[in-house]
Amino acid sequence: MQDAPNVVSEEGLRTLLAEGHSADVVCRVTPKRTSAQWSGIWTVHCVSPDGETRRLLVTARNNMAAREFKTINGLSSFLAGLDVSVISIPMVEGKVASHKPGDTD
Repeated sequence: MQDAPNVVSEEGLRTLLAEGHSADVVCRVTPKRTSAQWSGIWTVHCVSPDGETRRLLVTARNNMAAREFKTINGLSSFLAGLDVSVISIPMVEGKVASHKPGDTD
């Protein structure tokens, strides 16, 4: 992981969020509704407080594979587990929503 400065593990993301970084959710594939479920593809990026550094969240099994969330339920559960109290999910490919733990507005 130290050789790949543009990625971060879930543990590293938690550490950086505690230091003031934010978690950006990026919509990679515009979601479609199937019954009561929305399915698309979203990725999470850790962004430094000055906005200069972005790191892609990767899986624990393969440090170079982006962690993709394919349902809104999975994504919102992940963000809630990061102590994000207000969740915004972009619903159009290319759109981004920024989150910080504990933010209430």
